[in-house]
Parts: sequence; C-alpha cells; structure tokens
Amino acid sequence: MYSQDLIDAVLKAADIVAVISSYINVEKKGRNYMALCPFHDDKHPSLSISKEKQIFKCFVCGTAGNAITFVQKYEKISYPEAIRKVAEIANFHDPRLEEEAPKFKVDESIQRLYDCIDDLQKFYVYALQTDEAEKARQYLQKRNIGPDQVTKYGIGYAPLNGVNTVKFLQAKGHSLKAIEDIGIALARSSGTSDHNAGRLIFPLLSPFGQVVGFSARQLEKDGTAKYINSPETPIFHKSEVLYNYHNASGSARRDGYIYLLEGFMDVMALDKAGIPSAVAIMGTSLTPEQTKLLKKLRCEVRFCLDGDAPGQTAMMKNARLLQKEGIPFRIVDYEGDLRDPDDILQQEGEEALRKRMNNLIDSFDFQLNFYLNTKKLDAAEDKRKVLNAFLPRLRALPIGIEQENYIVKLARATGYEPEAIRQYLRQSPDIEQPGFDETVYAQEKIHEGLAKHPEKAYMKKLRAAEGALLKQMLQSPEAVDYFEKNVRSFYNDVYEELANYILEYRDEHRGDSISPSAIISQIEQSESEHAGELTMEIANLAMSSQRKEPYSQALMDNYARVIQQEKVSVREHINAEKAVKTGDPTLSGAAIKRVAEQRARIWEARKKKKEE
Repeated sequence: MYSQDLIDAVLKAADIVAVISSYINVEKKGRNYMALCPFHDDKHPSLSISKEKQIFKCFVCGTAGNAITFVQKYEKISYPEAIRKVAEIANFHDPRLEEEAPKFKVDESIQRLYDCIDDLQKFYVYALQTDEAEKARQYLQKRNIGPDQVTKYGIGYAPLNGVNTVKFLQAKGHSLKAIEDIGIALARSSGTSDHNAGRLIFPLLSPFGQVVGFSARQLEKDGTAKYINSPETPIFHKSEVLYNYHNASGSARRDGYIYLLEGFMDVMALDKAGIPSAVAIMGTSLTPEQTKLLKKLRCEVRFCLDGDAPGQTAMMKNARLLQKEGIPFRIVDYEGDLRDPDDILQQEGEEALRKRMNNLIDSFDFQLNFYLNTKKLDAAEDKRKVLNAFLPRLRALPIGIEQENYIVKLARATGYEPEAIRQYLRQSPDIEQPGFDETVYAQEKIHEGLAKHPEKAYMKKLRAAEGALLKQMLQSPEAVDYFEKNVRSFYNDVYEELANYILEYRDEHRGDSISPSAIISQIEQSESEHAGELTMEIANLAMSSQRKEPYSQALMDNYARVIQQEKVSVREHINAEKAVKTGDPTLSGAAIKRVAEQRARIWEARKKKKEE
C-alpha cells in the first residue's frame, strides 16, 4: 500500500468538489455542494459535499468518505487504483505512484521463503517447456487451456527428478531449511526431493499476488491423490487463500459480483467465457478468513458449487457464513444439471456457460429448495427453527401471489399447513395495513427495549456527550489535548477508535488542523472490519461540526463531567440488572431499588401510551 504521506499529498492536491464533479453534476447549496447520490436510487439530491472538510456524505444511504473513497466506490476499483485516479484528476505527479503494486514490508525470515518459492515457481514454469513435460502440455491442450491462460495463471511442471529441483534451489543460494519451510521437501534415501515431482503445477497466490504454495495434479494414476496441496507453512495457510483472488478482485469491484467455484478449471472456464470475476475455494466450505476476503470486495457473491447433496449442504453452511457477515449473495440454479462449468464449456461452448452462470436465484429460493429436496425435516424443533428463520423474509414480501407461493413452499418444507403459517404471519403487525400507527408501534418497541435494558436511557445521554466532545476534537487541537489529559477514553467503541485515529493524526501533524479527509484515508488503509461504520460516523460528526460551538474550557469541563457521571450510571445499572436477575447480594440495595423504580416508570409510560 502507498505510504500515508503520499496519500495525504494526493488528497491535499485534489479538491473533492472537482473530483466528484468529474463523475456527476453538483450544485452549490450554501456552504456545501449537493448532488444526486450515485450509490442508491436517489430522486432528490441527498449527497452533501463539504469543500471545507474535503469529505462527502449521503444523508439517505449513509455512504461517506473523501475524494479517494468516492472514486473507489463509484468506479468499483481497488483503493490503490483510486489513489492513482484521483492523482490523475488533480494533475498530481509523484514517482511513487508509478508503482503498480506497492510492496509490503515483510520480516526477513519470511522474505527468504518468498524468494525461495519465487525461484521455484520460475523453475516450474521453465520446466513446462522441456521435452519431459510433453504429457503435461498434452493434458492442458486436452482441457483447452491455451498459452495465454498458462501464462496468466502461472501453470508449470515439476520434473520427475525431484532431487534435482532441490539442488537447483540450493544452487540459487537457498538453504535446505528454507526449502523445507516452503513445503516441498520430501526426505528420501537418495536425498531431499520435491514431493510435487512429475505433476502439473498450479501456483497458489496470496490476495496481493505473492506465490505462497502449490497445488500439484497427477498426470498418471499412481495410487496417490489426484491433487496434492502444499502443507501449512509459515507463508501458506489454506484457510486464507482463494484461488485467483489477486486477479479477480479488481474486476469483481467493477462488475459488482464475484463467482465462487470449487476448482481451478472452473475458474479458467469462466475466464474463457468472458467472466474474469471468479475465485475457487479448493473444496466446498468457506472459512471465516476467506469470507473476510470476499467482504472486502463489497460486491455480490454468486455461488456455483456442486449440485449434489454434499455440495448443497456445504452451500447452506456457506450461506449462513455470508449472512452473518452481511455479504449479499445469490446462487447459480442448476435446474437438475450437475455438470461442472468446465464440462459445460467443453461440451456446449461459451454462450451456454454464460447462460448457466446468469441463471441465478436468491438465498430465499435456494434455502427453501434445500429443505424441499435435500434435507428433510422430521423433528418438530427443526421445523420450528426453519419456520422462524423464513418469517422475516415472508413478512417483507407484499401480500399476493409471490408471498403465497413462498408460503406453500414453506408449508411443503416444514409439514405445517399453509393456513397455519398465514395465521402465524398475522400475529405480527403489518405496517402496510390501514390504521396501523407506526409511530406508536415504534415507541412501544422502544419502551420494551428500555424495560429489558434500562441502561440504554443512560447510554443515550452518554453517547450524546461523547459525540459532542468528539466533534470538538475534529475542529480544535485544544480539544484533542483536553481529551488526552482529562477524559482519556470513550465508552462507545466507535468513538474510542475514532479518538485514537485523531490522536495519531495530531501526533504526526503537530501544528496542523485536524483533517477528517486524511483520517478517513487512514481508516481505509487499516482494512478494519468496521471501516465503513467509522467512515460514516466521522463524516456525520465532521458535517455537523460545521455548526460550530466555540471551544471553551467550561464547555469541555461540562462534557467531561457528563461523560464521567453517565459511565458510572451505565455500569451501576448493568450490575444492578445482574443483581436483580441473579439475586446477587454483593451489590447495593439502593442500586437494585433504582432499577426497579426505573422499570416501573417505563412500564407505566408504556401503559399510558396504550390507553391514549
């Protein structure tokens, strides 16, 4: 990744209004500029652009950021690509921007392994052109993998004499320890040998394009496994690798989707059919680490795993993992055709494969079909769980044919009568029904939540005070110093993380005003799981801080006092709640009494609302 000082220089040279104006129409409204937001179906201008703060924020969909973030999201490209694009728009030049793939600093002990495996990869690629590799080339020709794809995917061949492969690496200056640590060494009586010997080689690369391991395919049946993958090494962890991710990440951001497949050949088949946004998991089950890689692409995942029962079961597990991470996804509908993508390409051609890949169903349809055709529900508890899992989606559908169709499917899957499911649906309010008072309903839900979690009333006041102090920190270096000396930490996790970013920026830019735009770039660079939330929050605070309340010692003292008091109140009420539930005698009776009194007030307010 580019250095922070280079990114700051690009942002300083680029005017956000000029950058965004090069993509969409903007109009000046008071101190800010407004535009139709390109990140949702906007009918009235809701994208606000602050020239002063050099940030933008949509007050409808919540998308926010600086000039680089806008270009990244609009063009669906990587962050480094967006940096170069913004520099180009701003006519900013720096030799460091010419580096297409900025290199990360790595530990020397790891670097020696990277150097060793890079030399091995080059050796495998060379060996594919030798006379001995004729059978490997014939196999590739049979699978219609041409020279361009051989080069793109770095396909190679491991010579039959694995001892010579090890000797080659030693001649290049690599120690036997390094050769062992990259995972190819096999101890034999004749010496240490390459355990990939005699096989076709598919290199496995990190998300940044560094070779970290290999998958070696047999060319003749010899009683061993068809594929041998590298063992776990200091540089290769199978759970963290998606095949072709380094190639597909850029196109996936542009296309807005990525296909998730099982094998290398399927990835190449889609590539030949004009679908470069595809990766393989080298199996059927996603790992949490791989899921995080997919989440970084901020696009739709399209599953295309085996259509047999084990493949469908794995797909259900993967679907739950993506749902948990909030990643949108759909599934390729097989319609009874269990052929792999590569088989379809070989037998029917590119157009047939593209048609198959675009035959997509949503997760609701897939999961219903799974319970209808793959996993039968026998236990009553399992049926109830499935019913409850589908109810929120059913409620979201308009009453009519579509909802009725899913009710009938759900009835078939669970064994419940359709009318019983309809009645269950009617037990919750429908906000589309005439006479339904959404405001009253929402207020009742709030009261219910407060009754269960009375500390939330205190937390609201605490959050307001912390937010106000954080606004001051964004506009006043004195407020940053005050926070560091007198407050030190926030209760709210997001505010605490933002405060740390501000402190870090202050330390590195002594004497400068705080730049929300520069801090947003630091957040994006961090690749934090909460980057989107942090960016949105700092944009909210920075935009609202344009209505400044001048810094004063008295104002800061007041914020600090409220924060301290409310922290104590929240902790006290959480502990008291536990005491009420558990009967813990170690906590004060006064605290328990206060919780009981607050519960009574909340329930009384709720009762009064109902009577009104």
